[in-house]
Amino acid sequence: MKNITLFLFFLIGFLSVNAQTPDTVCYRSNNSTYQVTNTPGNTYTWTVASPGVITGGQGTNVITVNWGSANPGLITNAVTVFPTSAEGCVGPTVLLDVFVLNIIPTVTPVVLCADAGCVPLIGSPSGGVWSGSGVSGNQFCPNLVTAGQYTITYTYSLAGCTFTGTGTATVNPLPTISPIQHD
Repeated sequence: MKNITLFLFFLIGFLSVNAQTPDTVCYRSNNSTYQVTNTPGNTYTWTVASPGVITGGQGTNVITVNWGSANPGLITNAVTVFPTSAEGCVGPTVLLDVFVLNIIPTVTPVVLCADAGCVPLIGSPSGGVWSGSGVSGNQFCPNLVTAGQYTITYTYSLAGCTFTGTGTATVNPLPTISPIQHD
């Protein structure tokens, strides 16, 4: 039993050391570069899973791939490469999974009266940056604009990818009234 346990421990440790995490690319990414160590005299044969397209470098140790048509999510064995030596010997194939990251930030609309104070903006996922007319930090301040409707933008970044969402902030004018008249 000890030998089996020790073997499983060794096997699990071996697998976790050799497991490669997927490459993360941004949704609609056009230029991702992949490379292996160059051995002089070798040529390299690359393939990428559809809808990826190799846009440069086939035969070399470095390629560029356009993932612009790929749907978000994991593409198993998305990039493969094997070397061929000058003598015609073919080496092992190396595989890489690719995860196409897409986050769609959401923005909660804001509706305020012109005399209201600043209110916190709500966006998801948290941690993004706000911009637009009437925006101050992570708040919308109606005193910075006139009555009307404004587009506010929420920008969220993760793993080198940047995603934006937009929403509206509406500032309603205060009603007017004439002075009280006495007959």
